[in-house]
Parts: sequence; C-alpha cells; structure tokens
Amino acid sequence: MRLHRIAPPRSGRRLTTALLSSALLLGAASTLPSTAEAPPARSAAQPAGPLTFQVSSFNLLGAGHTDGAKPRRGFDKSEVRLRRAIEILDRESIDVVGFQEMHQAQFQKFTEWESARFGLYPGSQLGAAPMHNSIAWRTAQWQALRTESIKIPYFKGNEIRMPYVLLQHVETGQQAWFLNVHNPADARGPAQKWRDEAVRRESALVNRLRAQSPGVPVFFTGDMNDREEFFCPAVGRTELQAANGGGADGDVCEPPPGMRVDWLLGTAPTVFTGYAALSDALVKKTTDHPVIVADAVIPNATVQASPIDRVVVLAVEGLRSSSLDLGSGAFGRLAQEGASTLNARTTLESTSPLPNAVSMLTGRRVDAAALGHGVAYNNDRGETVRTTAGRYVSSIFDVVHNQGGRTYLAANRNRFDMVDRSWDATNGGRDPYGFDDGADKIDKYFRGGNDYRLVEDLRARLERRPATFTYAELSSLDKVGRKQGFASERYAKALRRVERMVGRTLDSISGSRKLAGRTLLVVAGTNGGVDGAARDDDRTGNYTVPLMVWGPGVVPGADLYDLNPEWSDPGNQQAGYESPAPIHTGIVANLTLSVLGLPPLPGSLMNNTQRFAVLGGPQG
Repeated sequence: MRLHRIAPPRSGRRLTTALLSSALLLGAASTLPSTAEAPPARSAAQPAGPLTFQVSSFNLLGAGHTDGAKPRRGFDKSEVRLRRAIEILDRESIDVVGFQEMHQAQFQKFTEWESARFGLYPGSQLGAAPMHNSIAWRTAQWQALRTESIKIPYFKGNEIRMPYVLLQHVETGQQAWFLNVHNPADARGPAQKWRDEAVRRESALVNRLRAQSPGVPVFFTGDMNDREEFFCPAVGRTELQAANGGGADGDVCEPPPGMRVDWLLGTAPTVFTGYAALSDALVKKTTDHPVIVADAVIPNATVQASPIDRVVVLAVEGLRSSSLDLGSGAFGRLAQEGASTLNARTTLESTSPLPNAVSMLTGRRVDAAALGHGVAYNNDRGETVRTTAGRYVSSIFDVVHNQGGRTYLAANRNRFDMVDRSWDATNGGRDPYGFDDGADKIDKYFRGGNDYRLVEDLRARLERRPATFTYAELSSLDKVGRKQGFASERYAKALRRVERMVGRTLDSISGSRKLAGRTLLVVAGTNGGVDGAARDDDRTGNYTVPLMVWGPGVVPGADLYDLNPEWSDPGNQQAGYESPAPIHTGIVANLTLSVLGLPPLPGSLMNNTQRFAVLGGPQG
C-alpha cells in the first residue's frame, strides 16, 4: 500500500540530484533577519495539543478589472468588494491568506483598514507587480521571521517576484513557510510553457525549503490557471499534498475530483482536515473566483519528534481495576515502564462492552441525541453506527485508512460484526485525502474463536505485516466474571491467563525489529464487573477500569492524572463529560490519532483537542 499521509514521515522522499541542484540555484531576496524572539512559554499544566488554523487562497479580482473605464459587468468597485473580502476572512476565521490580484487601490485600503490586525508581504516593498500576490497573516497569531521572493515567469515569460514568507505561531512557536503565486493565463497569448516553467521553479523551491528545514511545513497557495497540468507535476515532484485530495507518485497521478485553477497545498507534518471552495452569495459579489479555505493541523513538537508509527489497542472486557496486581507480571510491566491509571471511566451511559468499544473507536459518548454514536446495545442487531447515530460517525479506522495507513480489527464476539459493517465498503465514508483508498476502512477483520487464538493471530500479524492501527478485543474475562463471579477463583485464573496474553503481545512488540521503539500499546478495560450486577451502570466496580499506555517516549511509571491536570480524578464517582472530566477510555481514539500525527476525529467529544499527554509529560 502507498502511504500518502501528510503526517510526519519516518523517512522523507529523497530529492534527485538534478532537482536539488536546480533548487539551490534559485535566487531569493531577504528583507528580514531569520531570527526572532522566542514565543511565550506554555504553562506546564497545559499540555500542548496540535496547532490548528485556517489558510486560504483568495483571488480578489483586481481593481483594474472593476474601477476603470470599462468595469467588469456585475461587480462593484474594488473598495466595496474589499470590505466584503475582509468580511469573508473574518467569517471563515482565516489566519493566513495568499491573495492574488491585490492591485494598488486594494492594497492601500487593506493597509489603511487592517494594518493593526494583519501583516502583509510584499505589499509595496518590491513594486506594483509583486504587490498583486501579497500574503497576509493575523499578527495576533503569527509573526514574520523571513520574507523572501522568487522570480516566476508571467505573461510572455516576463519574470515577476512572487512572495514566500516564514511565519512563526506566537503561542506555540511552530514555524511554517507560505508560498503564494499567480501563474500566467492565456489572456495574452498561449502561456502553457510559462506555466510549466513556473511549476518547475515553484516545486524546486518547495523541495529546497524542505531540505533546509525538514520539520518546517510548506504551504503553497495560488491561482495556477491550470488543473491537472499543475497538480500532477507539483505533487509528483514534491511532498506537497492538495487540501482537496488526489495524489501523484512516480508515473501514477490521481487528480482530485472537481478541480479548479485555485489551489491550496501543504507538506509534512501538516494534515488538512477540511477543504471548501466557497462560492456563496457573498463570495460571488466579491470576486470571480471561489475562495479556497482549509483547516490545517500541525502536530505538537513532541509528536513530531516521536518515532511512533503504529498503535495497538488491547481492549479487555470485564477488566476490574481492583483485581490488578501492578507489582509483577505484564500489568506491572505496563505500569512501571509506561503511564497508567486504575481509575479511568467507562462511558457515562453504559458499562457494557460494545458501547464502550465504539466510544474508544470514535471518541464519542453513547447518547445519540448529544451527538453520540447511539450504540446503547451490546449485541449485533444488523445495524451500523451511522443508523444508530443518525449521521455518519468517523472512527480511527477512517482517519488512518484515509491517510494511507492499514487497519486491523480482531474480536471473538459476533457483535463486532456490527463494527466491521459500520466501516466496510458499503457503509464507509469517502476518502478525500491524497490517493483514494476506498470506503472500506478496516483492511482486515479477524473473528477468533477464543482469546488465545486471537492473540496468536495478532502476534503473527504484527511480526509479518503490522497495521498502522490495530484494535483487538479480548472477551473471555467478562464471560467468566458474569458466569462465575468477578470475585471468584475462576475469574482470578482467567485474569492470569489474560495477563499472560498481554505479556506475549508485549514481548512480540519489544522483540521485533519492525515494532520495537516504534509502537504504542494501549491496554484498557471496556467495563469492570460486580457480582450480581455486571451491567449496573451505577456500581463503582462496573464503571471503574484501568487504562495503561506503553511505548517509546511514554513517561515511565507516571500516573495519567498527574500527566494531565486538565482531567480530574473522580475518586469513586461516575462523573460526566463536562470539564474537568475524569479520564474516560474514549480518549483512546484521539490519543491514537495524536501520537500518529493525525488530526482529531470530527464530531468527537473526548480529548477532541488532543491535549491528553503520554509522551514526555506535560508540554512546556
């Protein structure tokens, strides 16, 4: 499978000698030094989540088209339209924008009205023609470290300097390059050869910036006056991915559907979580182009530096916190070498395994009326999560699969057929990111006859071809507890068997060249158990479960509540979802995506800011 996610690559694409050489020959004019004051420090009690912001490509329809003797029919003069453009920037909360066709009248009014809120480059610094493609950023969020330009052929091959700037996010210190261009149209004669040359230079610049600072993403906006002719070479020659999907790799090019000439692209470690080509009534009164907008997500520095590229979740039904011995065995190893708590919580609405498994996969509560997943039952009723929720519900499987990773689901109970069905080729959502990996979000579903068979298949699969995300549910412990009693000797024996299975999984990971130092293991109880009341949602022993996280960079021996002061230890109470909330096992969904450098699940409730910390402790 081709991995095409924009999340931090473990080994970046190598530049060819010719391409790198051509990039190094490009000239640049620097107008600001490359140093700046350090960003303000973040409180140690505030773990850093990913940086999410809105970026846009916005062709303003230059004043020259509407303010002269022959104005464009149907459009007001530029000053009126610029007020509308600013309204769009605010309505969409756009933080950084690449303008095209910012003519003199628009530049003067924009600086007059917005200089207190927006920085702008080049504006008038390089002359009238470079002004047209100015980049603007909100100064409350971003500061400029460097402002530079590159010569791009325009009409008849005449070169115009077009800007690229290095910005630093004020709060997080994250840096990013932004390149904005306008490649020539055919308005003054055929210009395809000049557009082709422009793309060659632009691609070489992107590669040079990536080679110089691999951890700094590059964003590329512009009116390219091309569709596939721009997309295929730009994406094929670089690490760029378009916010609206599609992919190119070697001789394979799969352009996104519904292409326009206005583009927004980005490189690692960015992931785009939303894309829109706005053409509503306000936009149509402002410009003759759609306004391209996307949400960009950049993982925090700890995640970017982490080697983790796989996550294995072992969910154990009927795992009572009060029954665990953390002094020895596999559970002791998890607690001593990883971070853990024995006071995590099931969902508020249910202590049954299936609802809690779906919450761990979606980050949602159960109650469908409160945007939950709606799976309040504990058996397969032939439904899907979409039907129980009344809307499509994204899962870890969606995000990992859509970004090019492989997924694996393993369980013993036939109720998990509902989970597989919910995200299969018939019921799974479309893939809008990079290459289209299809609607079937679960690459392999294994239903074993018992826990031992399941774990052995899992271990063999981890050794042969480990998935990016694995979810395996062990069910034997809950069966024994409900039949023989959760305080019985048979339950204790079953718990020791489960612990040995967890230990074998640990050994498989730590002893594998493919997995060791690259894999996060999460062990969580889907539900506890109390004799005679195994499904009573109000009993402490039912809703209190362990959560244990082990892997490279995880703080050894740490208590998860100590690492995450935004979450509050509830004592013996079954607290709700309001902040400060207890650690619900549903945080596993966005924790998984966070450590993989992927964005949070849309519509999720638990850990939807991805601030739950396990790597390196609270982020400063």
